[in-house]
Amino acid sequence: MVLIELKDVVKEYSRETILNDVNLEIDEGDMYGIIGQSGSGKTTLLNMITGFIPPSKGLVLYHSRATGVAHDLADHLPKIKKQIGFTPQHNSFYPKLTIKENILHFGRLYGLKKETLLSNAKAILQVTHLWEHKDKLAEHLSEGMQRRLDIACSLVHKPTILVLDEPTADLDPVLQKEILALLQDVNKQGVTIVIASHNLESIDTLCNKVAVIHKGKVHTHGTIEEVKKPFFKEHFTITMLPGVNKEQIIHNLQALPIDKIVDQGKHLVIYPRNIEKTVTSLLRLIKEENLYLNDMDMRRPSLNEIFEAITKQP
Repeated sequence: MVLIELKDVVKEYSRETILNDVNLEIDEGDMYGIIGQSGSGKTTLLNMITGFIPPSKGLVLYHSRATGVAHDLADHLPKIKKQIGFTPQHNSFYPKLTIKENILHFGRLYGLKKETLLSNAKAILQVTHLWEHKDKLAEHLSEGMQRRLDIACSLVHKPTILVLDEPTADLDPVLQKEILALLQDVNKQGVTIVIASHNLESIDTLCNKVAVIHKGKVHTHGTIEEVKKPFFKEHFTITMLPGVNKEQIIHNLQALPIDKIVDQGKHLVIYPRNIEKTVTSLLRLIKEENLYLNDMDMRRPSLNEIFEAITKQP
């Protein structure tokens, strides 16, 4: 079911439009990625989703998990914010407090009762693998542990939605992998996650849906496959080993549902009418005719390639 809905959202600052005509739906259980160039409005969008700033126009709606009724975030902010955890790009914990003291402090800010707070704190510190270090000062933690502490502080009240702004920024690849694995674990426990990041490879593998922000608008959004589909190449390339009878291969290929074959020497570029049926038929042909092909390239574009193509558009 739809959990968060943005309808005709506009955000302006000093007559400058930062975001315009934003319409998005985030479903319960989604791992939703927000990508865009620096200054595209990603952080502004997150701040509107979390209620830190109101839209200039339009509505940010939260749908009740119990009834499905949509509530305007602006009119029900105190109640809805209790369902939201937010991890900003820069550390929000207190460096002079220990891990446990930070968790308890943020839990009190959410008004948790003592017994609930202590129970939640222990559970979240175990999930984030910080329990053994709970008495260490936050300023003495490694970068990876500090990032985990920030996420833990956002989860202490057991929100249904976790919003993160660049959670892997400035981390080395090992620490990035660690944080992303943590977010996957959190999502598996039923928490809907909205994440803005420049790490497109991580968004590609981690998220089930994505929105691309370009020039203040949502250029495209949907499942990863839906966003990629317009950029799929409707052709593939086969590379042949030396000595292979290319003429025989071309002759056999012409019997398949193919519109065009382009001979590029060592490579044949195939333009099929139906790529799935053509590949299936080609693989069968290779086996039946005992043909030898060195390589067949049918790679789908990465999210990074799609992002580059979109941002190059005028």
